[in-house]
Amino acid sequence: MSTRTPQPSLKELISNTIADGKKLLTAQVNLTTTEFQQTGKTIGAISVLAIVALSLLSLGGLFLLIALAYVLVAIGLPIWAGFLIMAGVLVLIAGILGAVAYRKSQSIEGPSVATKEWQKTSESIAQITNRSV
Repeated sequence: MSTRTPQPSLKELISNTIADGKKLLTAQVNLTTTEFQQTGKTIGAISVLAIVALSLLSLGGLFLLIALAYVLVAIGLPIWAGFLIMAGVLVLIAGILGAVAYRKSQSIEGPSVATKEWQKTSESIAQITNRSV
């Protein structure tokens, strides 16, 4: 006499599949959220350091440029010419710093792990859907 193990009903199978899908989606949402939080913290820390450094550099540079403008005046240039030359130097420095900031911003990456996992999940669901049809 053989004892057969009862097979789960279709309702149970669908119920289990939906529960597993919910768990998977919850896990992927958590992964995505964590990855965005880590990226945000890194960007925040870099931003604070950059703002403080640029502020101090700006103040020091401003005093230096005023002194240099007066050096040019002492050499014999008119006051307006000395300050105009120093303004040009400020614009040049701003352009260089802007280019460096742009290059640094290109290295910021989005959530690569979460994106790959979402892609895997989408492909798996598509395969399962295509098989059941």
